[in-house]
Amino acid sequence: MITEFLNINLVQELGLDSLPAEKKEMLVNQMSQVVENRINLEVLSILTEDEKKELDKVLDSNGDMVGFLRSKIPNFDFTIAETIANFKKEMLEMKQATTI
Repeated sequence: MITEFLNINLVQELGLDSLPAEKKEMLVNQMSQVVENRINLEVLSILTEDEKKELDKVLDSNGDMVGFLRSKIPNFDFTIAETIANFKKEMLEMKQATTI
């Protein structure tokens, strides 16, 4: 099910591809920001306080944040994929609810 949602082109499915480029870019940027915020919240809810401090050090030194997170969160890639898939599912459900 996750793969199904990951493969969906949300811009097309929501009918945004017919919008003027500037407006479409703005909406895509807003959706990307929401997904990024959700990922951040999910990651921070998993990490311990000590791991959060370690993450701050990695970020301050421009280190490998993804590598760090993969080492601390066993299913990191799945967690990210699941968060993205859930966002897409919610957006499609909202579209469906407004067209009824």
